Amino acid sequence: MLSLTLAAAVRKDGIAMIRKPTELESADCIKLIYMSGPELFSYFFIEREPEVYRYINVFYTKPDVMFSSENVWVKVENDKVCGLLLSLPSKVMKQTEKNMMKYGKELTKTVGLRNSIRMMLRSGLQKYLTSVNHDDEYYICNLAVSEAYRGRGFGVELLHKAEELAKEQGFSKISLAVELRNSDAKRIYEKFGFRQTAGVEFPRKYHKHSIDGFYKMVKILE
Repeated sequence: MLSLTLAAAVRKDGIAMIRKPTELESADCIKLIYMSGPELFSYFFIEREPEVYRYINVFYTKPDVMFSSENVWVKVENDKVCGLLLSLPSKVMKQTEKNMMKYGKELTKTVGLRNSIRMMLRSGLQKYLTSVNHDDEYYICNLAVSEAYRGRGFGVELLHKAEELAKEQGFSKISLAVELRNSDAKRIYEKFGFRQTAGVEFPRKYHKHSIDGFYKMVKILE
């Protein structure tokens, strides 16, 4: 899901650019991943920031999983990470979700046995999140811009980067999910060319966690 606070141009002077993150930038990236969907991350990991950062880090440092650093691009200005894009083909995303199970023992060691069991019981929500994804789409999993850098077009730049990545890999469609309650973000995506193709409302038991559902949105690439 997305933080849905939206910005691939690279300035040749090296001050501002979109690039792969370095190891030293992992903490900034993990914070932005959490920022892209705090309610969902807090629901799955049974914690809020900053504790949840340790849990996301279990997967950020691993290959072939959804929240891996290998799927991340960052917007950097003056050596400061100010925005993040995490994206990959939908068909690959399905496999990366399964790969996360390989690190169950390490996650249990990090979160504790009690929370690990609770997380397994909460994993049923994932079926709703992936129910409308199609293998012919390039999927934007997470997009966030730090609060201090919003309003400068960085979210749009990151969306353009997602288009570039999709085209390089032979995709003609990019997709994303936006929370039902986030009408402002939905309008921004519509201005960028996305169109709603589906809507999913979660069962009421999730509403107390501020998780209501999402719109599936798709853009056809020219």
